[in-house]
Amino acid sequence: MSRLRALAANMAAVVSGKAMTAIVGLMTIMVLTRHLGPTEFGYYRTVLTYCAFAAVLADCGLYMITLREMSRAGADPARVAGNALALRFVSTGSVLLAAAAVAWTTPYDPVVKWGVLIGAAIYTCLQASDFFIAVFQSVLKQGRNAVAEVVGALATLAAVWMLATTHAGALPMLAATLLGVSLALAISWRLARRLVPFRLSFDRPLWRQFLVAGLPLAGAQILGMAMLRGDALLLSLYQPAVAVGLYGVPAKLFELATSIPYQFAGLMMPALAAGVRNGREEFAGALGNALDVGAIYGVGAILALAMFAPQILTVLAGAQFAAGAPALVIIAFAVALAALTHILRFALVALEKPRFVLASDAAACVFAFVAYFALIPKFSLIGAAIGTVVAEVCALVGMLRALQRAGRSLPSFKNPAKAVFSGAVAAAAMLLLVRLDLHWFAALMMGAAIYVGGLALTRAIPRDLVLNVLRRRRVAYPGSA
Repeated sequence: MSRLRALAANMAAVVSGKAMTAIVGLMTIMVLTRHLGPTEFGYYRTVLTYCAFAAVLADCGLYMITLREMSRAGADPARVAGNALALRFVSTGSVLLAAAAVAWTTPYDPVVKWGVLIGAAIYTCLQASDFFIAVFQSVLKQGRNAVAEVVGALATLAAVWMLATTHAGALPMLAATLLGVSLALAISWRLARRLVPFRLSFDRPLWRQFLVAGLPLAGAQILGMAMLRGDALLLSLYQPAVAVGLYGVPAKLFELATSIPYQFAGLMMPALAAGVRNGREEFAGALGNALDVGAIYGVGAILALAMFAPQILTVLAGAQFAAGAPALVIIAFAVALAALTHILRFALVALEKPRFVLASDAAACVFAFVAYFALIPKFSLIGAAIGTVVAEVCALVGMLRALQRAGRSLPSFKNPAKAVFSGAVAAAAMLLLVRLDLHWFAALMMGAAIYVGGLALTRAIPRDLVLNVLRRRRVAYPGSA
């Protein structure tokens, strides 16, 4: 029970930290879009998209493998962390340097080619920071990583704000982003070493073990990134920079919105791994509760993003970005699907079935790119958004089938159905309130209250989770500070 309470406390810290990071990130987007405009913001997003593709090629599945290995009984966390981090730096640095050279052979504008050099440094820092998430999660101290993320996001916002007063373009804004992620990495490193006193190590047999275990996951992550960023990459090749800029805000909201269920799934990894060891019933209970939370979050994301998409984009990025509203409406449904897929992906890793994850993502990637190539040239950003939904639908179906192939029964969809019903009632209420001339933001807030009330009345929120949150208290663990 004490570990469950610690998990609930950790979840609360992650959610609050991610919420603060998301708010600061949205404020940064507000400054960037208003200052750069659709075209320059399109350059900014193209650089980050290109570098994200390159970075995932170097990932090697190290985040999930590190988290799994550190969660094993009798593991040496310092040895695992030190070797995994060194491998992360070597793989990421080499691949991103090669990608920066390749960028000069592409038809991109010069500002994008120069920007990729900065983007390579940005993603080297980001991937190292993502690695430290595994260290914090292994000892249920994820709140410390949230501190680093928030400080880094605030530094980026401050730098972008100051540069906006000098009429700087996309390249200086990328440099401001690099400043923020570098600071976040430095803080994460320092805090992680207080919990797990690791040193960079080059244990070649252990590196080989990580690479062999991580290859299926690396393949799945490459396919996942292809689905996640393939829309924006193809959009940048088929459409002008202004279309990339208009789509950039919905795409950024998709990234922010899906980061929370991804972190939540990572937090559930110790519980899922324990369930695998302790029996089918415990695993099924942990997975069922996690999927219930994912469904509740997903429906809430649809209500938050889709019901008043033009107004949200106008507030966040300015009136000139409101043309991207149809794409945001579609993207909102992709967020809901991704919330469930992330949880199932981590569950399959806990079951030591990474091959199933790879197979599911491979099938989803094929369908996604068929949709991207068919729709983006003709329908521009709307086609990109539809392709993203196709990708998430295929991924979810594949993960559910993989769970069955792993010998586990499908979870109950009773509580997710209650969440959908409560969301439908809330959406209908919002539309009615707007027709009665209520301001859209007031209607959104009232709709959120109706949704939460519906969840409470239908008892859609897992009772065990509520009790753990209510009983939350600080729990100290040996070896943690």
